[in-house]
Amino acid sequence: MSGVFSSGPQRDAAKNLVSRLPSLSKESNANFTIAYELLPKEKTLTIPNNATAHTRGPLFNVLVLATWEDKDPNKLDVLRNATSELGRIVVQGEKVITEHQNTGYGHYSELQEQ
Repeated sequence: MSGVFSSGPQRDAAKNLVSRLPSLSKESNANFTIAYELLPKEKTLTIPNNATAHTRGPLFNVLVLATWEDKDPNKLDVLRNATSELGRIVVQGEKVITEHQNTGYGHYSELQEQ
């Protein structure tokens, strides 16, 4: 699992994700889910930037999740690369948040091993 920030769903990113997902799923023998956490930000944006560790701004978290059934010990590196690639597609399709701004703490920014 990994994540990036987005200003909301972007058409270019969606087209690129839809075109890449089938082949990436086949190559890695895994299933992928991309979830945009589209929650209201009005209350969050009233808190000053220096009040907590989480970044402030009109950003939404995007979760990139991979699931698989086999027990291949080498699968984790393959899926780490795949989820990173899908996150980059979201970032590169972003029209509001620059790639430079798309770093730092996010709810889903670290890979969670099972």
